[in-house]
Amino acid sequence: MKKALKIGIGVFVLIIAIAAILFYSYIQIQVSLIAVSYHSIDWLDFSLSTIVKLGLDVFSGNLLSAAFDFIDELNLNLYFGITNYGFLPVYIPDLKYEVIINNIPMGNGTTQINTTLHPGETKEFSALQNFNKASLTPVINSLVRYDGMLDLKVKGTGYLNLLGFDIPIPFESSKQVNIYNEIKNQILNETSNQKVQTSITLNVPTSSIYEGDTLLISGKLTSSDGNTIQKATV
Repeated sequence: MKKALKIGIGVFVLIIAIAAILFYSYIQIQVSLIAVSYHSIDWLDFSLSTIVKLGLDVFSGNLLSAAFDFIDELNLNLYFGITNYGFLPVYIPDLKYEVIINNIPMGNGTTQINTTLHPGETKEFSALQNFNKASLTPVINSLVRYDGMLDLKVKGTGYLNLLGFDIPIPFESSKQVNIYNEIKNQILNETSNQKVQTSITLNVPTSSIYEGDTLLISGKLTSSDGNTIQKATV
């Protein structure tokens, strides 16, 4: 009877020890957003009217406000880090998360991981996060107000498989990235590649001019639809 009791106690202690190891391994899995970077912008249209409007707003200091009128999609790279500080290898199938920019919910994202993480190992994964024009609308005012500063937070759940059990891992992390220069540079690149039809009207004085004299000529540069193009170099 005593032997059976000792065996029962031993089995109980073993179960407790295994459970403790499993729990410890679970709480030692850490998921974090380690970086955010600009990827690209898809534009709605780069017609003549777009270029003229952007040119005027660039000179008046309204670059971001004007640019968002023509941005169809904004794409960012999200870089995640997952570390296993536990005693057991774990399999990570995917991450699912909510994206928040400048305290405004922007929708959900997911990225496939499909990897085994061994004890003491850290792996990094990237996800391309796309924001279309409709989802950007609520956050445009704050991006303009803070000169393109984007405070991005991800809050969600990673899933690990530990000894056959699917276990959720909640995580929350945030990073900042400024997209002003990227938008400005892409606008300059796009507009420099565009050929637009313009016409110029010059007012030339009819009086005679002699060698050594200075003649002042005024004029107006207009687009094909007749609008005056301001501060353009001819």
